[in-house]
Amino acid sequence: MELTVLVDNNTQKDYDLLGEFGLSILIEDEYRKILFDCGYSNVFIKNAYHMNIDLADVTDIVLSHSHNDHTGGFLWLQNLYKKLLKVGFVINNKRVVAHPYIFKPHLDENFANIGFPGDENSISDFFELTYTKEPFKITENLIYLGEFPASDSSEDPDESALVYTSKKGLIIISGCAHAGLANIVEYAKKVTNQSKIYAIIGGVHLLQKSDTDIKKLGIYLQRQGVQMIYPCHCCDLRAKIILSKYLTVKEAYSGFKLSV
Repeated sequence: MELTVLVDNNTQKDYDLLGEFGLSILIEDEYRKILFDCGYSNVFIKNAYHMNIDLADVTDIVLSHSHNDHTGGFLWLQNLYKKLLKVGFVINNKRVVAHPYIFKPHLDENFANIGFPGDENSISDFFELTYTKEPFKITENLIYLGEFPASDSSEDPDESALVYTSKKGLIIISGCAHAGLANIVEYAKKVTNQSKIYAIIGGVHLLQKSDTDIKKLGIYLQRQGVQMIYPCHCCDLRAKIILSKYLTVKEAYSGFKLSV
């Protein structure tokens, strides 16, 4: 399995890539090319171009939840495919895997919709929509977790994540972790019937958490034997420093690659 972060909040100077408050990750496994989230805009497309990554042969698009910092780029991707069709490219059908509430509006405090920037009718025919609340296998080793069990820390019922079963242990790929990272880990263990966690990468939803809450998470992850975490998107330096007292924290950024 090869994983490439197409866009994240963070960048590195050695990469001529852009960052934004959003997340998009490309996963290649078993001859499938899975796009996990699409960021906020077309930045992930620009970054893919600079990295010589061809998004035309993406086979699956998995949306972690409807917030527009994860789905905002979807219609940009659709427009790219339409342009490629016009100039003679063959665009194979893309399977879109998401929660049934993916198109449900999410209103902020000003009653503006911060959810998916469109509706089901705005999706072109070459996308095959697969709605599921249940775990769903993308490849033999990569699973969409579906809807998480209800908990006190769960904020968005449409949120999900991915888990990859490797020889080193589970790799959890999170979009934003509104459901709470500990809850996601526990559910991934239940779905896979495995307890060894190798790594976590993705959004961790720690920007507005207290030091105490972050410490509790760090202690939990340490007890779970998590070998490393790559906090993306909704995380800051304060949270990374606290977590680093309990487990190995590594940087992730636009252009970051992980192979297992």
